[in-house]
Amino acid sequence: MKTKAAIVFLVLSVLLLIAIFIMKGKLELHKDVCIEPASKLYINDQYEITDPIVRLLGQTGIRIEGDGLLPEPDWPKARLFLKSRSLKEVVPAIQGKTDPAISWLGDLNKERWEQDQKNLDLSLEAVKKVNDICLQDLRQADSVYPKDGAKGILFLGAALSRVRMRLSFLNQLYDKNQLSLSVPVFLLTGERTLDERVGETQEELMNQHNGIIPFRPDFTPTHAACSDEGEMVKLVFLQSRHQDLKRENIHYVYSKKGDKRRATTESTVVQWLHDFAPQAGHYVAISNQPYVVYQEAVINRVLLQANRPDICVSVVGPGMHAEPTNEIEARKKAYDFLSNISRILYEYLAIEKSLQK
Repeated sequence: MKTKAAIVFLVLSVLLLIAIFIMKGKLELHKDVCIEPASKLYINDQYEITDPIVRLLGQTGIRIEGDGLLPEPDWPKARLFLKSRSLKEVVPAIQGKTDPAISWLGDLNKERWEQDQKNLDLSLEAVKKVNDICLQDLRQADSVYPKDGAKGILFLGAALSRVRMRLSFLNQLYDKNQLSLSVPVFLLTGERTLDERVGETQEELMNQHNGIIPFRPDFTPTHAACSDEGEMVKLVFLQSRHQDLKRENIHYVYSKKGDKRRATTESTVVQWLHDFAPQAGHYVAISNQPYVVYQEAVINRVLLQANRPDICVSVVGPGMHAEPTNEIEARKKAYDFLSNISRILYEYLAIEKSLQK
């Protein structure tokens, strides 16, 4: 009996080891295929930040002791020193956890368009350098297009103008045969009250001369009130989806906000996994710059944490107007870039921790 039990134990142990190796292989494949292509501008294989990020640190008063990249003459006086380029040290610093007086992140209780970034007092010269690095080295204004076919399309919710911008981009991808009209489209949206401060008014909702995307000839205007992002995204698709995209090919995913101010990219992806149990494979998500890399990192981190490394999501989206026209716009753009990069690096740190488990 002891011999038989020992054999059973040995077999089970071997099977467990095989399962672990298979899962580890899937995780490595997910990292190589889904995460590394976009991340190389920001981090290296050891999860250390790249030179452009070090230069952004320098422009905001943060330096790395003994770093190979020497301080540049135009860097402001150092306010904080870090010991290494490791994400484990850099992320807390740029999120204000090392020194609350220095933070790229902004106020987490406000939307991106509400930020004033009073915690970063940058000179106009530093603002220009931050924008140059983000635009030229990190390419945060460049349009991103799908490189491969997709099993499905994830359309990411946003404010009204950006939803229209994203749908216009998706329609262009259909016209260029870069995405197939036959694959399902999942509208990932959630609980968020529309905000008139960013043009989400009833009048703008029905504005067929919005300057972003035309309405379909078969759309019938409605006077029904629309107050939530989920309703708004549905409405925009009724108004302006591609002429050959069938309504039955569009699937709606709606996430509650829970204890957050609103639903998030993370909560909508979790809801998608729950509602549709999607098949393994490659999916394309539609966003816009400068948020493409951030949302790709969030989605793939969620997939890893949900034990779905068999799904890979590439995020694509239209570019943005690169050159600010005045100082106010330049400052807003620089602060938005820095806030976005702090979130990107936070997600890469979370991915690093997930892969090490």
